[in-house]
Amino acid sequence: MCRECSVPPGYFPLNYIFFQIYPVTEYSISNRIALLINIRHFYDLKSNRHGAEYDAQAVLNLLYNLGYAVVYYQDLTAQEIDEALIRFSKHRKLFNTDSVFVVLMSHGDLGTIRGSDLKNFEIDKIYERLNTKNCPALMNKPKVIIIQACRGENTGPPPKNIAKVGKVHIEKDFIGFHSSTPHTYSYRNPEYGSNFFHYICDVILTGCCQDDIEELFKKVMQQFEDFPSEQKQMPTKERDTLTKHFYLFPGKYHCQVCASTGPQIQTYSVKKASQKPVFTC
Repeated sequence: MCRECSVPPGYFPLNYIFFQIYPVTEYSISNRIALLINIRHFYDLKSNRHGAEYDAQAVLNLLYNLGYAVVYYQDLTAQEIDEALIRFSKHRKLFNTDSVFVVLMSHGDLGTIRGSDLKNFEIDKIYERLNTKNCPALMNKPKVIIIQACRGENTGPPPKNIAKVGKVHIEKDFIGFHSSTPHTYSYRNPEYGSNFFHYICDVILTGCCQDDIEELFKKVMQQFEDFPSEQKQMPTKERDTLTKHFYLFPGKYHCQVCASTGPQIQTYSVKKASQKPVFTC
């Protein structure tokens, strides 16, 4: 019995047979890779995102403890964000990893996030750069996209239709998790960061050995419902094309993470979160 998560070693939920779970092996865990882009400073100093450094550090700690090597960029322009995604799509570790996380933090509108030059970068491009056509190394592997940004009025064109090439779906095995619903703000505290990322870190740390990624994200959403604040915000799952359950540490691997990582990630109380002023995005 694992001391941290109280789940017997080698456990799989009885109703999830093996072919319904994305494969994870000790070798694939050792080759995990993630991309983190944090836009904190902008050409217009009034737009700087004070406190975003705390979110970045929390996410870095979480990903490291989940076994992901992190490619980390700060303060990229819109064009540089696209270039970073293209480089990441060609990373040598993608062939051997079981999954990737891509985390972006910035200001934004519906369908876009802003680079440090305050130009818009289309979120659709994330999915395009990492889809089956442009990144075959990630075919049939979970791709978790997490975005912290406001989602205002949509003044751009509607999303492009998802195409197919032969019998292979171009966009598959993605799940997107946004910090807010469309046409609403996301909030960030300049003294400790956002509730969004702190809830993500706390929930995944607590449940990564028991719950799949969709259930973990649902529990993050429940945190916003259970501990409401004056700043109304509700994260949302989008573009979910996962065809199986993605457990970060299925079966025997869960004991490794529970024994080695639990105490290393700082948690953040709701009381602390509710007492501070906030800013959007």
